[in-house]
Formats: sequence, structure tokens, C-alpha cells
Amino acid sequence: MVNVYCVKWGTKYDRSFVEKLKTSIEKHFTIEHKFICFTDKPEKDYDIPVTHPELRGVWHKLALFQFTGDNLFFDLDIKINDNIDFLAERFDKFTCVDSSPWKKHKIRSLAINNDTLINTSIMRWTDNKKIFDKFLKHRDLYLRLYQGIDRFIWNEEIKHSTFKGTAISSWQEGIENNTIVLYNGRYV
Repeated sequence: MVNVYCVKWGTKYDRSFVEKLKTSIEKHFTIEHKFICFTDKPEKDYDIPVTHPELRGVWHKLALFQFTGDNLFFDLDIKINDNIDFLAERFDKFTCVDSSPWKKHKIRSLAINNDTLINTSIMRWTDNKKIFDKFLKHRDLYLRLYQGIDRFIWNEEIKHSTFKGTAISSWQEGIENNTIVLYNGRYV
């Protein structure tokens, strides 16, 4: 059984984004799974309340690492167009998205602009409690240092791998009809 998470916190995205993601996953993920929305406003039977209400926005994604098992996470601003079973091939390593196809031409120096070449719009893990524990130990420092968990993972040298292949792309690449299209940054 794969736990499939999303996070809905605040008002940036309305409930329709959760429902659209849930429907897409049901259509394109044939592996037995349980859909879970981690939210500050539980409404549905598949919702669970956020466990660290002191966190804001994207930082709730990091709190998902407190959960073990075969886990997948999806941001709400993605579009799934085809079968995504390939995402569940291996859970032995923390895996996220390689963002270099749409970022490498924009980044001059990772050190100067505190940017990253990974993206956490989609993540896969089994047991990453140690990542969340590390964050909690110096939470206030990390919240000041980093704009989001991508930068935390990248700059704190958290061991990770990236999904292989070309089935995941960003709208920033000009690709709109891939297996999975990330709309990261489009709705800001």
C-alpha cells in the first residue's frame, strides 16, 4: 500500500485543486494506494490535520517526513496526463525532481542566490524522520535561511536522488503535455 500525500494549507489553493489531484491519481496510478490530504482545515474523510500548526506554507511538506512506509507526495499545482506507476518503483531512497532542465540556464551561482537544482513538487520516501528531526532541531534558523524545503534539502546536503527519465517536466520548459507537468511558480 502506497500512501499518497498532498498538502493544503491556507488559502493559496482552493479545495478544487485537491479534488482534481485525487481524481488524476485515481485515474493514472494503478498501484494500491491511500490518498491523504495533510491540511489545516480537515473536511473530507481522507484529510488529516497538520501536526505542526506553527509551520507555514511549504514547510508542512517537510513535516510529512514524520510518516513512514511507502510514501509519495504531490504538490497541488501539477497535472497528471498518463500512468505514473513508475514513481513507485523504489522507495529505498528519498527521491525528488531534478529541476536543472528549467533552472540551469537561470542560475549563475548557487552560492550567491541560494538556489537549488532540485524540486519537491513530487517526492518519494520510506523513512525520513531524521530529515524532519534535523529541521526541528534548528527550525528557526532554517526558516530564516531558506525560502523553502528545496533549498533546505539542497544546502543542508540532505541525501537524495532524483526521478530518472523525462516523464516529469515543468511548464517553465514550455512542455505542457508530458506525463506529469509541474506548474511550480505559475500560481504565485
